Amino acid sequence: MAALNRENVWLSPILLIISGLGIGGIILPASIMSTIICPDELIATVTALTLTIRVLGGGIGYAVYYNVFLHHFIPNATAYLGAACIENGITSVAEITEVIELTGLGLINDILLLPSVNGNVTLWNILVYQGQLAYAKSYPYVYYVSLAFGLVALICSFFLKDITKHMTNHIAVHMEDKKPEPTPDPRDPTHNIAHNIPS
Repeated sequence: MAALNRENVWLSPILLIISGLGIGGIILPASIMSTIICPDELIATVTALTLTIRVLGGGIGYAVYYNVFLHHFIPNATAYLGAACIENGITSVAEITEVIELTGLGLINDILLLPSVNGNVTLWNILVYQGQLAYAKSYPYVYYVSLAFGLVALICSFFLKDITKHMTNHIAVHMEDKKPEPTPDPRDPTHNIAHNIPS
């Protein structure tokens, strides 16, 4: 993923499919193993905890990755977009800053509305291209940091114990196959015993 750029975008779907398979192979087995080895009365709690940890980990990971990305995007955007702006006659620091901010927020269409761009599609295409280069130069560091998380997870996996002894025919909750009793119809004369009392 760190090797992706504007010239090899075709490779991204292939890598994303491989990544998706890997993520599915990690999340589900962890949840299943947790529910297998915990006591029956704690299955719901452990299942909720695994979901909570997943969401919490995602929040922490997003915060770390975004800060790493932002740390590299600002200087790259200043170099690529700033130079492109100056070369094309946009010299106002405020407008150059706004171009960089709009690119960072993904609001590239709003760049067309800036006074210095004024609907100039050719200039807009140049700025968008330079913004894409800034993104491509900044994203690899996010994946480098993810390698550290992956390495820690890999090391921890070597300490997992064998759970074969827990793989038994034990069933925590038996769902009996009983047909529900029909609800009596109040209009049925046999429903109320009063109907059967002779007058």
